[in-house]
Amino acid sequence: MSLPLNLILKLTRACSLQCRYCHDRAEQSDSMSFQVMALAIARAFASGHRDFRFIWHGGEPLLGGLDPLRKALVVQQELAGEGQRFQNNLQTNGLHLDEETARFLGDFGFRVGVSIDGPAAVHDAQRVTVDGRSTHGRILRGIERLRSQEVSFGVITVVTERSLALSPSDFLRFYLDHELFDVCFLPVRGNARAMGETLDPGRYYPFMMELFDAWLELDEPRLRIREFGDWLLLSMGFPGSLCSSAASCVGGTLSVEPDGSVYHCDKYAGEPEYYYGHLQDLDFARLPESATACRLRCKDLDFPPICLACDWLQHCAGGCSHDRLVEGRHGKEAGICYRKMLLDHVRLRTEHHPAVARYAATAAASPPGEGVF
Repeated sequence: MSLPLNLILKLTRACSLQCRYCHDRAEQSDSMSFQVMALAIARAFASGHRDFRFIWHGGEPLLGGLDPLRKALVVQQELAGEGQRFQNNLQTNGLHLDEETARFLGDFGFRVGVSIDGPAAVHDAQRVTVDGRSTHGRILRGIERLRSQEVSFGVITVVTERSLALSPSDFLRFYLDHELFDVCFLPVRGNARAMGETLDPGRYYPFMMELFDAWLELDEPRLRIREFGDWLLLSMGFPGSLCSSAASCVGGTLSVEPDGSVYHCDKYAGEPEYYYGHLQDLDFARLPESATACRLRCKDLDFPPICLACDWLQHCAGGCSHDRLVEGRHGKEAGICYRKMLLDHVRLRTEHHPAVARYAATAAASPPGEGVF
């Protein structure tokens, strides 16, 4: 198989933060056992793929210390076949990035995504410890430790209603002041069961258009925003760099819960129709052609009428199917597509912009936020 396999491993659902908008955190959560972790890695290498991205996720994956990751590295080295290549990514809240951890991540080539919601005024209003303390300064110190160990990292910013109170220039200034040059912006989403805060697309996309204009005017090639790289490629007729722009991600991404349950993607954890089964009963090589995968692929490509009539469909693939599912369960009608409005805006604003070709070429070679999931 030529396509890479993304394997998300949820080491735990427990977390050291109590973010105001989080619907995934569990007060009590078992950690992934060594047996489950080793079996997941074995299933991956036996799948027939040649390239792998192991994405260590949570909750907070560093709550259990470094031992699980050390053991995972040993298993990977033992089981990887000839010609099989793998990359380890870690998504963290940033509170546990001490000197030892940063050194370990650097020594073993991990790519790290750190969650930080922009300036302290926004971040500390929504990303707090379980006893309500602020975390902004601690996370920035953790990032400095990553930098000192030359760890490849990017940051994830969740966009909420609180975020919209600040101007796009406030955000860009924050990232530049702290030399955070690989960034992605995710709208806060509830889950597929309509639980949790969800930012309306009619609020998120206009904000992102303003942010895009401010970024374009800034013309700072060091500042790479993952979504913008994707949208620039799409606006010029190239394939996008993100899974949300793929025609179907079914089979290319699998998510393993701490107990060994396997889902199509971690966004669908707990959704019975997106559940493949337990690791011990699955053959990853046969999953893409399983009845579950075939059904999900058809569901992925079941576009609403507004998409079928749109010239952008062949490029944007209708966006992430999870977003469509969440919006539908929140009672939203697909009567207007803000993603189309955004892509029209990007194409118009960048048609003759001198920096665009340079940025798009860089983004195609190394997608912004590649170390972030």
